[in-house]
Amino acid sequence: MTLRIAVVGNGYVGTVVAACFARVGHQVVGLEADDAKLAQLRLGQAPFFESGLDDLLAEGVRGGCLRFTADPVEAVGDCDVVFLCVGTPPGADGRPDMAATHAAATAVGGAMRRHHVVVTKSTVPIGSGRWLATVVEDALAAHGSAGSSFSVVSNPEFLRQGSAIADFLHPDRVVIGSDDPDALDVVARVYAPILAQAFPGGNGYQPPLVRTNLATAETIKYASNAFLATKISFINELANICERVGADVTDVVTAMGLDPRIGARHLDPGVGWGGSCFGKDLAALVATAEEYGYETSILKAAITVNARQRTRVVEKLQAHLKSLRGRRVGILGLAFKPGTDDLRDAPAVDIIARLLASGALVRAHDPVVTHLPGLDGVRLVDAPEAVAERADAVVLLTEWPEYLGLDLAGLRAGMRGDLFIDGRNLFDPATVARAGLVYEGIGRSPARQRVDAWA
Repeated sequence: MTLRIAVVGNGYVGTVVAACFARVGHQVVGLEADDAKLAQLRLGQAPFFESGLDDLLAEGVRGGCLRFTADPVEAVGDCDVVFLCVGTPPGADGRPDMAATHAAATAVGGAMRRHHVVVTKSTVPIGSGRWLATVVEDALAAHGSAGSSFSVVSNPEFLRQGSAIADFLHPDRVVIGSDDPDALDVVARVYAPILAQAFPGGNGYQPPLVRTNLATAETIKYASNAFLATKISFINELANICERVGADVTDVVTAMGLDPRIGARHLDPGVGWGGSCFGKDLAALVATAEEYGYETSILKAAITVNARQRTRVVEKLQAHLKSLRGRRVGILGLAFKPGTDDLRDAPAVDIIARLLASGALVRAHDPVVTHLPGLDGVRLVDAPEAVAERADAVVLLTEWPEYLGLDLAGLRAGMRGDLFIDGRNLFDPATVARAGLVYEGIGRSPARQRVDAWA
């Protein structure tokens, strides 16, 4: 069943939502206030890098099932469902800044011409569904047409940058929450092609639909991200212990992951998590708990461990090179993860800032990042091998698969020193050592032979 959908806000989430809903057969209008973004979107081009998204946008625009506008009435007036996908950046107190959501909800309320289901796709504080209803009501009373009405649904997103299209079209689950059962039925129809995988490219796995109330759906998103972030912080804590006792965290993770109660996913030792979600969502959940007088010891510890983990690379460099003043350090990878150009809360940005403050000279490469705002002292190079030129050390901070094809011996030949710090445990230590480099991973024991006792 084809539905008419409006998507308000076309950032990382909204653009993917709009393109994917058009892909499965709905009529979609994206509402975008930024003129530059709007012009790009109308050409079928995303204003950021996400693998496969430009092709999907272009397909939707060419086919006539996806268009973009700056006019709220054009986007909302005749639609069945409105998805709010505007940003909710963290404020100084850790709570999400809801200014953009307020503005979007006001615009939507003023543009309503019939009954609409308003869906919060952005990550909003727990309890925001009722607040949102009040904002829309006020706008509807002031500017809406007679007979207009609405219901509110929470539909949290679980998209990973770099694989957002696959995550949306082939999700592990779809969560919808509302105090209006009829509104839940409408949103379930929106997702029907995805739930049945009844679209070109659908696979055999039909994801479950979780129906619940507003507050529970809002909490599910925070709970999911908080758990994943805590899992990563836990294994980084363990990696730091492994380094001190002579254990190898790679083997520890393999053995732990064989236990189905634990699983190996997200047991990824390294320089810590980043991006726009984990830190923001943990801070918001901590702030929410504090409003109700509850101390979130585990969540605060996860945040602390992650912040400390970013210092490990600098500490390793200092252990080998002593003073970093005048030292040349090459950086491989800048984005917070592969498959995206997003630098928000990227560990690399924090680590590079520390290196510059210590007097180091930094060259960096990333396959898609082309500029580093606020880090003018960094020289960006076009080829990964160029970061090694006269370098005292090379540090890998983003596990782009392209880096696995590097000529490590050639890398070493261009260096002044021989230190290779693998901040994501991407490389085999023995392979790096054979290239004449001194290998330092996170929680690894490069000197011993790996024994696959469970193979």
